[in-house]
Amino acid sequence: MGVTMLYAAGIREAIASNDLEKMKAVAEQAKQTVREQKDLHAALLELLEAIDTFRK
Repeated sequence: MGVTMLYAAGIREAIASNDLEKMKAVAEQAKQTVREQKDLHAALLELLEAIDTFRK
């Protein structure tokens, strides 16, 4: 299986496929992405705060 971009739709597509191997592969990729990008959520919040600062 190739690399699947991890958007919610891609994860849901794996679920809908009823292909256990595909679901496991996507789950592993998602877990790896979360480990590598653990600070993404915090960085997004910082970005949104910076945007709000410009609006004031």
